[in-house]
Amino acid sequence: MKFFPAAIELLQNSNIDPVSIENPNKKNQILHRFTGVTRDGELFIVQVKEEKKGGEKWLMSAFPKK
Repeated sequence: MKFFPAAIELLQNSNIDPVSIENPNKKNQILHRFTGVTRDGELFIVQVKEEKKGGEKWLMSAFPKK
């Protein structure tokens, strides 16, 4: 939960495209990975899953970048 507010802000305001790949386990999905920085200067990653057909997106995780 520590990164949730920063993750939402990153997804809403990012001007930088994420790194996106086809899900190797489910070819009908695209996985997006955004990198951000908290107000405290901590790097973190946000992962989003997208359905190719309908375009539905789900927030999967937000975690520190080590």
